[in-house]
Amino acid sequence: MAFYMSSDGLIEQVGSDNRRMFGKKRFKSLISRMQSLSMAEQKDRIFQSLADYQGDEARRDDVSVIGFRV
Repeated sequence: MAFYMSSDGLIEQVGSDNRRMFGKKRFKSLISRMQSLSMAEQKDRIFQSLADYQGDEARRDDVSVIGFRV
């Protein structure tokens, strides 16, 4: 079982062509797609997904994500 906590900075980061927020739905989908990966690989994928989504938009807030398995 895995648990994740995130600051609102990840969810509220603006990006893509529509300048919309990253959002909870996108974050949940991302976690669901990579659940079989190690936590280190997940960290890299989350960071890359946010960077890709963010594009040229300036970061609006701090971004913190904590994940662990039990």
